Amino acid sequence: MSYRIGEFARLAGVSIKTLRFYDEVGLLKPASVDARTQYRRYESRQLERLTTILALKDLGATLADIRRVISTNEPESHRRRLLERLRAEALDTLGAVGRSLQWIDAELDEATGTPREVRVALRSRQAMRIASVRARAPSYFDIEELDREFRDGLDPGFSGELRGILWHCCAAGGTIEGEPFVQVDGRARSCGAYAVRELPGATVATAYCESTDDDAARVYDAVDRWMHARHLKLAGAKREICRGQILEVQFPVS
Repeated sequence: MSYRIGEFARLAGVSIKTLRFYDEVGLLKPASVDARTQYRRYESRQLERLTTILALKDLGATLADIRRVISTNEPESHRRRLLERLRAEALDTLGAVGRSLQWIDAELDEATGTPREVRVALRSRQAMRIASVRARAPSYFDIEELDREFRDGLDPGFSGELRGILWHCCAAGGTIEGEPFVQVDGRARSCGAYAVRELPGATVATAYCESTDDDAARVYDAVDRWMHARHLKLAGAKREICRGQILEVQFPVS
């Protein structure tokens, strides 16, 4: 039995617009088209094909996915492989949603509503070419002095906008080891006073603070607690980036 497009749409529970779209993209062509009136007619046997299309669409399959399944000589094997892939993608989504809920709960637990509350976020930072000098020192002041001497001896013609310090070891670990650095362009080369290398890109837990020891300590502690609450691990030297009068504190994470 054949049906006009409106009748077939009502029978299948879809819109006429949907049937026209499936016709245009080659998923479900009418059984026949009247040469004079251009009226589309569908047959009852096409309901099964339409149901397959709608079922796969509801599961998250793309039009390209559906086309591959219904146009193959082995639709069941292709359908199974597609379902297995969609299941894996759904599990990934569930994992991401679970992490988001966990992080939201952690934010709620930490929220104080005070103006001085530290805001921490995950950000992606690109790799950059840097000139740097790395040293161990008895105090943070000595590393800051090294930073000033290092920048005074660097050719300003090679320098970029960013500068900061990488902290490989902090006082809490028993040794202070810092690496002042400046972003440089491609002309800079290593010399006896400093090394030129690439600072790798990273996903970082980042927050901002004023350039004072007290505020930096407050923010470092907040970022550390933020990471611990989200089961994130430190994946490299902690970074301090100078942003004018503000410091961006970055903890690379994994």
